[in-house]
Amino acid sequence: MLCRFPRRRGAQLRLVPTRANTQPAFGSYLPIPNTDIARPYALFVLTLEGDRISAITWFGDSSVFPHFGLPRMLR
Repeated sequence: MLCRFPRRRGAQLRLVPTRANTQPAFGSYLPIPNTDIARPYALFVLTLEGDRISAITWFGDSSVFPHFGLPRMLR
C-alpha cells in the first residue's frame, strides 16, 4: 500500500508561538531530512478553560501560516 504522507513518527517538530482568535496557537514545522530547513506542517490552536488546556484543534493547511505571522520556512 502506498502512503501519500511521509513518515512523521518520532520527528522533532519545531514550534513557533502565535495567536488565533485570541487563543494561544503554535505553527509546527517538520524538519527536512539532511538539511537545516523545516517546512510548515500544521497549526495547533489551544482552547483553555481556566489554567488548563481543554482542547487542541489541528489545522493541516499550512497555507494559512502567513496570516498568523508565521514564516513560510524555518532555518
